[in-house]
Amino acid sequence: MKFSFSSALITLSLVFSGIDAKTVWKPKQGDSWNYVLESNSFNLSKEKANVLDMDFNIKQSLINNIHKANKKVICYFSGGTIEDHRDDKKKFYNVKGLVGSVYDGWESERWLDIRKKELKPLIQNRMQIAANKGCDAIEVDNLDGYSQPENKKLKLTKQDEINYAIWLANTAHSLGLSIGLKNSLFMINEVGKYFDFAINESCVNYNECKNYKNFLNQGKAVFGITYGNVNKLKSKICQNTSGLNISMIVKVSQSLVQEGTTFNISSQCKSNVKTTTTKKTTKKTTTTKKPVTTKKTTTTKKPVTTKKITTTKKPITTKKITTTKKPVTTKKITTTKKPITTKKTTKKTTTTKKTTKKTTKKITTTKKTTKKTTKKTVKVVKVAKKN
Repeated sequence: MKFSFSSALITLSLVFSGIDAKTVWKPKQGDSWNYVLESNSFNLSKEKANVLDMDFNIKQSLINNIHKANKKVICYFSGGTIEDHRDDKKKFYNVKGLVGSVYDGWESERWLDIRKKELKPLIQNRMQIAANKGCDAIEVDNLDGYSQPENKKLKLTKQDEINYAIWLANTAHSLGLSIGLKNSLFMINEVGKYFDFAINESCVNYNECKNYKNFLNQGKAVFGITYGNVNKLKSKICQNTSGLNISMIVKVSQSLVQEGTTFNISSQCKSNVKTTTTKKTTKKTTTTKKPVTTKKTTTTKKPVTTKKITTTKKPITTKKITTTKKPVTTKKITTTKKPITTKKTTKKTTTTKKTTKKTTKKITTTKKTTKKTTKKTVKVVKVAKKN
């Protein structure tokens, strides 16, 4: 009953606002995109992507120019934290218990208690600003506060994040905006159907691109960004996005300036796919020809002749008589060298080395998560400078 009632309210809001949910713009799989939160030096004439993700404080005049160039705009803001450079920050701090711990690694950003009812009108107001400016969609960042160690005091749960995410999606649609799920793969199966597209940072580095398979199967677009040197990352991108129609862009730094390289997975990974398929076919042809011819010739000629000749001479009996030499037993006695056991011990030591490598990998991932946090902090710093 609760779901039906909330759905009815959303439907009524769409009717009275004159917005048809079917007319909400939704990106298509394969649309090229660019992530440009630092837009001070943005040059529209040099932009080739047809979808631009920019901060929701972007000037309306720039949005109008982007639309004239037949491009779409996704507007970014954080819905799980409050950033000190935002114009509406005092309204958040005025709500008792809403603002929580400092975002680890960024002192000017704090986590929010997303369960507070007073938060919803503040976030809805931001969505309205984006809609009034002409943003085609929004992406709401930092919807993973429940899993952050520094945010334990709020005692958020996964279900709290799910409830909040569904409310965000429904509210955006009521204002005529499409909405993208930013990261938050922990709840994509629960909330994916409410979102129109997804945005992911570094799914290649964390080997999590495959988790978007079901989302892509629903016909929804996924925009990915990878940081680093595109030539060094090519094989890793191809490996992690195999069979996935993800729109990928590669940027050298995490500052999210306009410069970047659009990575077309279908074309740039195509050569690798062709070489692997041709190798497989050649292996199949060789295995089918050789076994048939060699087996037939050898089995018919050799076994028959050798068996008949050896039975008359009886080499087997002579071997039994000459067993006094016992070459076999001496060989068994000389197993004190134990080459097999030494090989086994060396295998064990190798496995310990492998486990050591695994632990090293785990340590590296923790470092990567730290980098990921830093990545977010850099974005915010740049926006702060812009405003």
